[in-house]
Amino acid sequence: MASTHRLSRQHIVYSLDQTHAPALEITPGDTVVLETYDARTGSIQRDEDLLDHPHPVGSNPATGPILVRGAEAGDALCVEIQKITLAPQGFLAVKAGMGLLGHLAKDFVTRMVQIEGNHVRFGEHLRFPIRPMVGVIGTAPAGAGVSTGFPGPHGGNMDNRYIAPGSKVYLPVNVPGAWLGIGDVHGAMGDGEITFIGLEICAEVTARVELLKGRKLRRPLVETPEYWITTGDHPDTAQALRVAAEEMVLLMQERMGLSFADAYMLMSAVVDVQICQCCGPGEFPVTTRAMISKELFR
Repeated sequence: MASTHRLSRQHIVYSLDQTHAPALEITPGDTVVLETYDARTGSIQRDEDLLDHPHPVGSNPATGPILVRGAEAGDALCVEIQKITLAPQGFLAVKAGMGLLGHLAKDFVTRMVQIEGNHVRFGEHLRFPIRPMVGVIGTAPAGAGVSTGFPGPHGGNMDNRYIAPGSKVYLPVNVPGAWLGIGDVHGAMGDGEITFIGLEICAEVTARVELLKGRKLRRPLVETPEYWITTGDHPDTAQALRVAAEEMVLLMQERMGLSFADAYMLMSAVVDVQICQCCGPGEFPVTTRAMISKELFR
């Protein structure tokens, strides 16, 4: 019989790494309720708390790692995001010189925002809807660990706003046990995350974890009630988009039995290739997605 487990935000890691001791062991089919920190591990509590210095330990902590019994390299996890409960307060911020408009951002500014029901209060008069999502979700890579601040074929910091309640995230298993981590919830985030900072907030994530034996994946795949979504990342924007597009054309060939040419033509008509996050510093990877309606697979 499936069980439900709770894991507090005291159990966090700043990398997805098979050398970490597991914080929790679960059986496939179990549900986990995870307390998550915001991207700055709860250190931003006032407008006066600025992002003008690195966090002393790291950024984007993930709650975990979670060992999934029976998981082996070449399998896949299916992580169904069932619920995200937001803390009462989060923050938005500007870092001088950072983001798509970094050339115009001269100062460090923080704005604490309040969650009021299904809305965010921004200042005295402006409110906008919450749109909870998981920024970091991934498994340990086969080799050296990867910072939870970075994305990759293992998952990690994908900042894909479709990883939200009702979605399923399929992740490759690279090492025995998988070593799953989840964190960096946003109360809302626009595509591009143009300041490189979404609505950062502590949260509680409820997810059901299934194991798909022998389901080898090249990269994470996201399923929503309406879409199949492939993922990509690369420091070069065009190449990041290309990775997601290549994953989509392969998915269409595998699932729909199409030739490359037919899948490629169909993509140009019905697939949206989009940017998730594009504003990290230096050589930070851009994250991308390609989306196709599930109706076409029926």
